[in-house]
Amino acid sequence: MNYYEFFSDRNEVLKEIEMLKTDDYFEEDFHLLADEDSDPDEMQWIKYTDINFHPYYEQAEGIKSIFTANEPAGNYIYDIGLKEDTAEEYLNRIKDGEFLLFYNDEAKFTREQDAGETPDSEIY
Repeated sequence: MNYYEFFSDRNEVLKEIEMLKTDDYFEEDFHLLADEDSDPDEMQWIKYTDINFHPYYEQAEGIKSIFTANEPAGNYIYDIGLKEDTAEEYLNRIKDGEFLLFYNDEAKFTREQDAGETPDSEIY
């Protein structure tokens, strides 16, 4: 199952991630889409995590996206299966300074299977 959650600031995102980690999610399970350029200093923390960061870039800054380690938000948001109008709405919210946290159960499910556990089929 896919989960999409918006947050207004960094602290809310971090609290949610910490809470989800207590439910056996790993940092690398998360994808954070945000406008890095709205406040570059605020986004420095992402370098010290295993969270997959997808920065938002305006069309004019497309050349900058070539040098990012992760896929830019504008491309990634269409790869996760959102309808085009929903993807555009989400990108506008990101552009306006909100943080979008995306994650799903796939990696967690696989880890539990590999550990010999029987994942709860109602959750997955």
